[in-house]
Formats: sequence, C-alpha cells, structure tokens
Amino acid sequence: MFVFIGGFIAIICLIILFFVNPSTYLIPFTIILFCSQIGQTILDSAADAWGIDVSTKENRGRINGAMHIGMVLGSGFGIIILAFIAEFFGYNYIFLFSAVFILINLILPAFIKETTKFVKKQNVLKSLFKEFKKKYVKLLLFYIPLASVGGGIFTFGLPLYASNVLGFSTGLIGITAGIGYIFQVIGSIVGGIFSDKKGRKKTIYIYTILSAFFVLLVIFSTSISYIIILYFIIMFVFAGFTVSILAFYMDATNPKIGGSHFSLYNGLANLGYITAGSATGSIIILLGYNYIFVLCGLLLLPPLLIIRFIRINNQ
Repeated sequence: MFVFIGGFIAIICLIILFFVNPSTYLIPFTIILFCSQIGQTILDSAADAWGIDVSTKENRGRINGAMHIGMVLGSGFGIIILAFIAEFFGYNYIFLFSAVFILINLILPAFIKETTKFVKKQNVLKSLFKEFKKKYVKLLLFYIPLASVGGGIFTFGLPLYASNVLGFSTGLIGITAGIGYIFQVIGSIVGGIFSDKKGRKKTIYIYTILSAFFVLLVIFSTSISYIIILYFIIMFVFAGFTVSILAFYMDATNPKIGGSHFSLYNGLANLGYITAGSATGSIIILLGYNYIFVLCGLLLLPPLLIIRFIRINNQ
C-alpha cells in the first residue's frame, strides 16, 4: 500500500512542478520538490520493507543484487533520457516524464499480491527504540556511517581528479561513467551470489580489502587507459560490497518493523556517504589529490574491526 501512496505523492508533486517556474515562484517550487522527495522516500522505504517480507536469509544477497542492478540501470538510462528531454523539450518536461516513469513502475506491483508476515498492530517507535538496546544494533549504528565515508570521498573525488589532474574531458568522464554502470551490474550479480553462498561477513571482508587496495592504486595512475581500467575494477568491487552490506543490514533488521528499521540503516549510510562527499573539496585543498585517495583507502579498513564483533540475533 505504501508503495502506491509514496508513488502517487511523488507523481502529483512532479506534475505540479511541470507548471511552476522556479525563477518566479522559488519558495513554492522548493516546497513541492521537497514533498516529491518525501513521496519517493516513502516508495523506496516501502519497497525495501517489501523485500524484507518476501526474502529469506538464504536469498537476500541475490535480491539486493537485483535491486541494485535496477537502481544502476535506472540511474544510467535516466540520466541519458532526461538529458535528451531537457535538451529538446525543456527542463520542465523532466518533471513530467519523471512522473510518467514512476507511474509505469507502479503498474507491476499492482498485479502482485502483497504477503505480510507480521500483521499484528504495534507501536513502531517503541519497538524501534527497543532495538537500540541490543548490542549488535548499537555496533551497527556506529559502523554504518563509518563504512560509507570512504566510498563517499572516492565517488566525489575521482571526477575532480580525472578532470583537473589527468585532463579528462567532460565527454570522456561521461562515457567512462556510463560503461562503469555495466561493471556495477556484473559486480552486483557476483556479490549477491557470493554473499548468499559464502556468508555476509566473509564477503564484506573480501570486498572491503579489495576496495581499499584498488583505491590506493589510483595514486599511481600515469595514463588515461590505466585510470579507466582501474575505475571499472573499482566499480565492480564497490557494487559487490554494496550488495553484500545491504543484505547484511536486512539480516540485522527486525522484520516486524522492517520499513522503519531498514530505513534507519539506509539513512545512516547516506549520512556518512553524503557528509564525506560534501567535505571532499575541502580535503583536496588540505591534502592534495594523491593523498585523498590514500585517506579514502585507509578509511575503508577500520570499520572491519567493528563488524568483527557484530552478532545478529533477531531471527
């Protein structure tokens, strides 16, 4: 139900934005845009909760792999299509077509019968605070934002490095990023299968160490071909890490409050990622481009010390 509620809120707001000129009505435009984001967040959280409902510990890696593939492909094609729309029709048509895309995405769930494992009404907020008393949840609340910092710095720092140091053109950066989506898809498939077969922690350890290693190799980049190949490898590894860590968060989620609990974990991950990304420019000024990748690689490793002590016992 909340998938449709969130989706329709977003659709209505986006259609309104099509008719609102931000240069004339900036405050109403900002408020409506914010409301559309709330709708999309509700849709996303409800979809995650639905995924928890229908999944088991044995297949969550593959399910998260499929979800991550959808996000990657949607982002890639969305950027291309919406850029084309803005170029030939005008920027305001982006909102109209975005509303259409969301509406299309709501068609398939309409034909799927919702199965809810837990139907007993309960105080969600009280249950959520009760989770905070568990040791593994406390450790996760500390681990999650820290685990996202390195990825945030790399994602925001690499395009600046490629442009300002290596002299990549905007077109080359765009093409490289587009091909990188393919490697993310492959990485999502491999990471999902591996985390289901070999276990979450083992997969997280392997992908984290590989991520740190290949990120550190960036400082030795001496040619365009070298950095592009290295970028593709990192996208593959990052995708595998993302899928396995999200499956781990699902394992650590109380299924009775799946939407709220998993959204909290996702929110903390986004907080660490965006905060680190926002600080990337300042870090580059202080340390320089090479040292930012040293910092990024080293920041990926310490969170492994925390996850070592996390024992999930909510099943």
